[in-house]
Amino acid sequence: MATIKDVAESAGVSIATVSYALRSDPRIAEHTADKVRAAAEHLHYAANLSARSLRLGKSGVIGVAVYELNKPYPSEMSAAISREANRLGFEAIVQQTSSHRSHEISILRNVTSQLCDATIFSPGKVTAEEIAALGAGKPILLLDTENSLFDSVFTPSEEGAEAAVRHLVGIGCRRIGILGAYHPSRRMNLKSDVVQRRLHGIKKAFDESNMELAEFNFIPSLWDMESARRAVDEVLSRKPSFDGLFCMTDTVALGAIRGFNDHGIKVPSDIAVIGFDGIEEGKYSIPSLSTVKTDIDDLARKAVSLLIDRLNAGQSAKDVMPVRSLTASYDLVQRESTTV
Repeated sequence: MATIKDVAESAGVSIATVSYALRSDPRIAEHTADKVRAAAEHLHYAANLSARSLRLGKSGVIGVAVYELNKPYPSEMSAAISREANRLGFEAIVQQTSSHRSHEISILRNVTSQLCDATIFSPGKVTAEEIAALGAGKPILLLDTENSLFDSVFTPSEEGAEAAVRHLVGIGCRRIGILGAYHPSRRMNLKSDVVQRRLHGIKKAFDESNMELAEFNFIPSLWDMESARRAVDEVLSRKPSFDGLFCMTDTVALGAIRGFNDHGIKVPSDIAVIGFDGIEEGKYSIPSLSTVKTDIDDLARKAVSLLIDRLNAGQSAKDVMPVRSLTASYDLVQRESTTV
């Protein structure tokens, strides 16, 4: 493998000049920089950098930092973003954020600002203002976060939740439970932006159907299978009379179906269940899971496109290009869990 010394000898310059030239330092004359880049490409020095990266002084890397990569939807979404970045000539570094603010700051300070040309970020604790301060002026796109500083791409939370409840109503459900959130008056929501938008969609569907949405309809649960299964245990001890259940994620829905099965309650004959996300596991559960399927390829195209627009426009984009916000498309997929 070629070293920086090999490049320096091939180009007839010092090691320091090679280092400066490959970082596009303005102190290096353009003809000298061109000679250094040509030597680096010829020797395959820094093979992880594309020829374009050597010419432009960019890494060719897009960062992707999202929450809960151990769960199916964030993992599938990150893979879709990585595929789209690669299709457009970029590589993606995918990292998992955490509930610790210090970890988010570390990612922004040590990865985004130093290794990546631009980053797609799903913040938990840090604010948009902090992200701007830590991002070294590089383009950043936020996922599912309302703000005035950065472009954003959203999952179709409001539209999808409304469609899910309307689907339950359409198959005859009138006593519909909501699993995975507290009633809005409790102000104890998970990931408030996503939850609040889904709650808005739920309320719209209830209002359209002339049904009351009360605290009784809400079954709180964390967004994992075991928490959902335990929540079903608890709610069944109160003997509710739900005939339909909208789960805030597919993962929650799969846990709920297991919980009902443990108590001898059949889905969908006793209760219809629909989730949200469209994860692959839902196709293969028994019964197969009806869901609001976010078009993750559409989300990836929109996110990467907005980010690259900013990257290509450079610093001037802040003055000439307004902050933009897009929402991914979705499909309502009816499967066995709501086929009655």
